[in-house]
Amino acid sequence: MSLVSYPIGLKLPLLSAFRSSQMSNLVRTQMESGTARVRRRFRSVPTTMNASWRLKEQHAEIFEGFITYGTEDAINWFVMPIATPQGTTDHEVRFITSPLESAQFDGVFWTYTAQIEIKKRQVITEEEMANNLLSPLSIEDFVAGIRAALDTYQG
Repeated sequence: MSLVSYPIGLKLPLLSAFRSSQMSNLVRTQMESGTARVRRRFRSVPTTMNASWRLKEQHAEIFEGFITYGTEDAINWFVMPIATPQGTTDHEVRFITSPLESAQFDGVFWTYTAQIEIKKRQVITEEEMANNLLSPLSIEDFVAGIRAALDTYQG
């Protein structure tokens, strides 16, 4: 099943100075020896963000229609671009609170606020991270260096 996309041409929300909160993914067990055992609870945990929209009337009506019909009253997941350190990329998102619960009009702009949940916030791949750690070397350079060291050690 494909997800509905956030309307093209509609302003993206302001995301509380881009503050995101990822749910805790750690389980910590204190051992009798004094050390703690720490392990990962899940492979993927949601991230929450506070979002606000400030829209003129023509965009506000599209936004309210999208909430009502596109997400079935803020229930269903949808695809929306979210700013991350890798740039603005599409993410699967749903509302925790409906923006229609907080609609305000100041005579010029309609303002909506909501808390959103990002299913899996995108980060760089493991390969990209390894390349960054080895920089300025590449993985190939690193492997070649290990081979040369082993050949020298064995020879």
